[in-house]
Amino acid sequence: MSGDLDIARMEGDMMAAREAAVGVAGVPMLGLRAVRPGTGGRAWLVALEGPAFLVLDDALDSVTSLTRFRDVAQAGLAAELVDDAVDAQALRAFRAPAAAMDAWAADLPAAVEALGRAADAADALAEWRDDPRRIVASLVDLDEATAIQERAHAAYATFAGVTEPLVERQDSLDAALLTALVDVERAADAAGLGASLGKLLAEAMPGIVEAADEMARAHVTPLR
Repeated sequence: MSGDLDIARMEGDMMAAREAAVGVAGVPMLGLRAVRPGTGGRAWLVALEGPAFLVLDDALDSVTSLTRFRDVAQAGLAAELVDDAVDAQALRAFRAPAAAMDAWAADLPAAVEALGRAADAADALAEWRDDPRRIVASLVDLDEATAIQERAHAAYATFAGVTEPLVERQDSLDAALLTALVDVERAADAAGLGASLGKLLAEAMPGIVEAADEMARAHVTPLR
């Protein structure tokens, strides 16, 4: 997670941004998020009844640049997608079935080692998801999340590859081992380790760009 953040000060900034947004728009606010795109510093992305949208700069003035609005809106939408895709509780729950596989470390050393790496990365991603500094949607921090998740995904893929021959002859497996493998698979599915978060985000970007353009058309002040 990049940078330090004074949470109490941030809460005060958010209250000021809410008041400014309602003052500019003159309609009730539905949601607000601080956003830090790749360039240009912090901004405030505001959803209003209508639906309508507003981006305020860090001085709480309405932005006039269409390019700036698009940057902020796309970063906010990408952060929302990642928020929905990263389940901290499911990621932490992966640790227990992964640890249970330690009983077969002597027989399946490569699989158990890979699973341990996957669990470590899953824990790190859960920590990222719950970090209070994520009150600011930052593209830098989204890059960090995708890198952590890629480690978890790659390690779990190694585990799955090593254990695939066992699944093919599951009728002859020890019942306890089969149960442990199924538990790991279910927990990995719940935690999203079977898919790449980076790939998910990349595939979603055309839709994010289109949605940001639609939001720009509903901006409450002129953009140019």
